[in-house]
Amino acid sequence: MSTATVSHVLNGRFERVGDETRVRVLTTMRELGYRPPPMEDRQKAIHTRNLGYMVEDLSYSPIFTNSYFAYVLDGILEAAALQGWSTTIFVQRMWHANIGQAIRRNYDGRCDGLLLMAPAYQSETINMLYERGVPMVMIGATSWIKGISSVDIDNRATAAAATVYLIERGHRRIGYIAGWHSSISSNEREDGYRQALLDAGLEVRADWVFKRWEMGKNWPQVFVEAFLAMPQSERPTAFVGWNDLLSSEVVTALVSCGISVPKDVSIVSIDDGPEASKSTPALTTFRQPLQLIGKRSVELLIDHIGDGGRFAETVRFSTHLVERQSVATIKSVS
Repeated sequence: MSTATVSHVLNGRFERVGDETRVRVLTTMRELGYRPPPMEDRQKAIHTRNLGYMVEDLSYSPIFTNSYFAYVLDGILEAAALQGWSTTIFVQRMWHANIGQAIRRNYDGRCDGLLLMAPAYQSETINMLYERGVPMVMIGATSWIKGISSVDIDNRATAAAATVYLIERGHRRIGYIAGWHSSISSNEREDGYRQALLDAGLEVRADWVFKRWEMGKNWPQVFVEAFLAMPQSERPTAFVGWNDLLSSEVVTALVSCGISVPKDVSIVSIDDGPEASKSTPALTTFRQPLQLIGKRSVELLIDHIGDGGRFAETVRFSTHLVERQSVATIKSVS
């Protein structure tokens, strides 16, 4: 096989090689544990002792506005530094124009492996990185690729526990506030919520699941309008929120429209970031050990870099309930 053919595969020029040839090249790379050098460097690739931390996107002021990102990053930086590794942050959105070229320019020869922050399901970038044999660990998501390790909480069990918590306090009409359609954790938490209702013999209604991605930019107001449009006898008396950020925005929107939380509607959430305690009323939520998740992810990735990533692991941390003021106990209603 010619060096030109291999170069076409490495640089994502797949239109110049057949599918069978591309698979042969990528399979050989994985088997040999080959790491291409930087695009401008023709020397033999060596370990950089640098880890990549890839996020889908970064909002304005991410350290202060996204507590999940910030606390996980804190754990990553501490664990990496203690083992003598540095960390580089990549924004996946910036790679979308030409993924193959982006990988060559931004990753090859610069990092030994990648920590993937809550990746979207079936991400083309991650599928391509896996084909190239890049050691990776997913954070906050269950891997759809058997060869990639993941570190998270048990999303289904946590959402089920949140739902049972509401049931035990008399709630029978319980809704769910979902995140993005491509969010693995949001979908898993919805599964847990639904199963808990079914196990309790309670109704599961499609119109009680409010989907963030369907409600547009002003989604909290859209949520409140849809909630108030329901006959009062059919409205949920409580909600399980995908995470604290969404839940706190819902609380703010409800209160601003004269709806009392928890008197009129209760909300239990998941994360226990700063948003939970700052919300008015403060959110009852299930705490994630975010810094530990970051630290364990680093340990796994460094192990995989050393062993060629041949033994994928699924690590799940437990959560625990932090009770505050967003849930009321009511008399059971039908």
